[in-house]
Amino acid sequence: MSKDTLKQASSEGMLIVSIIRAARGVLGWTQPDLAERSGVSLVALARLESGAASPRLSTVSRLKAAIEATGIQVIEGQPSGGFTLQVSARAIAMASENASRS
Repeated sequence: MSKDTLKQASSEGMLIVSIIRAARGVLGWTQPDLAERSGVSLVALARLESGAASPRLSTVSRLKAAIEATGIQVIEGQPSGGFTLQVSARAIAMASENASRS
């Protein structure tokens, strides 16, 4: 594997982790909350977010599906090299509900 390929894979992994953390923050979810809702083990999620493991496609798909089920849409590449979270009213209500329970 070339240096450029490794650099790109590392960059994509960091982007995925950033998306997951940002969405969790918007929703007021902890790692256990997202793990439960996505069916991904808490250990796998924690390792992914800490950078100890590279994201597997199946894991990312499950995490993304759990996030999108709340009404958050991930728009990758806007801005260039980054992402935007489009948050629906339903996701905002869920976040408010989580905040009131804390």
